[in-house]
Amino acid sequence: MSSMQSHLESQLELALNPELCEVINESSQHSGPATESHFKIVVVSSDFDEMKLIDRHRFINKLFSDELKYIHAMAMHTYTPKEWEKRQAAPDSPKCSSQS
Repeated sequence: MSSMQSHLESQLELALNPELCEVINESSQHSGPATESHFKIVVVSSDFDEMKLIDRHRFINKLFSDELKYIHAMAMHTYTPKEWEKRQAAPDSPKCSSQS
């Protein structure tokens, strides 16, 4: 696990006490030399129960305001426990346009 990946995961755990927290480093699926530039986050937390989707994303963007200066892309999949129960999986990330 990369250091940024580990850092993102630990910060999400502290901030949201999630039922599920996955941080996936997808940098190898993209062109360029950066090894910690593209991440996919899947978080299931009851803290999201009263939040609109846009507010969940704003919360995470604020949580990682410093880190996002160094990250090119972060896909956020944020669910309440009830939403996750129906879905059980986050969507696949699109292929990088430079690799298709």
